[in-house]
Amino acid sequence: MMLNVAIVDDEAAERQRLRGYLEEVARRKNIQFCVDEFSSADAFLVRYQQGYDLVFLDIEFPTGQNGMQAARALRRMDSTVVLIFVTNIAQMAVEGYEVDALDFIVKPVDPYAFLLKMTRALSRVARSASDRITVRQEGELRALQVHLIRYLTVEGHYVVYHSREGVFSEYLSLSAAEKKLNSPLFCRCDRGCLVNLRFVSEIKKEVCVVDGEELVIARTQRAQFLKAYAEFLGGARQGG
Repeated sequence: MMLNVAIVDDEAAERQRLRGYLEEVARRKNIQFCVDEFSSADAFLVRYQQGYDLVFLDIEFPTGQNGMQAARALRRMDSTVVLIFVTNIAQMAVEGYEVDALDFIVKPVDPYAFLLKMTRALSRVARSASDRITVRQEGELRALQVHLIRYLTVEGHYVVYHSREGVFSEYLSLSAAEKKLNSPLFCRCDRGCLVNLRFVSEIKKEVCVVDGEELVIARTQRAQFLKAYAEFLGGARQGG
């Protein structure tokens, strides 16, 4: 398994220390890390592309935004990446709950404490990854939460993801996108439209209502779609 990690700290020695600890975790856990280093929060945000699994973020920087400001900006771009603060001031870490920080590490970083926190972080990354896909739009990667994708449509050679996070397109076939999602919750109501059954509130004669929008159910797909929706409702009732 390969995980993408960003270390954001103005102290080169601290960045090197964390990198060394990650190498030890990689040996123990039999995983690989691709690590990018940034010496300021501003540089990190300017160059940020969704696709990181884990971010270590210092709170105090001599210039530019501090770590908490950067974390708020990060969450506006990426709501799923696992965030850990690295700080000299333990009490500041309480603010981390505001930006859904998993944890904080107090400098100087202790290797044993780091290993314990990484065990927790890897568990969160695994859960997050299972509900996330990466979409390439105009050369940039973006992570989308699968459970927030309402439906997918086709426009030419592009598949369009209609999500509560926004609308995103990717040069891909609908079949390939369906394989990428790899979820029984998605079913075709038409050969060019894939619907997340969680967002279906009503099925009328020839349409399904998806998060308030009416989408046409093709005659050739109707029986299969109704069957999938009935199974979804049955499973939802049992689960509830």
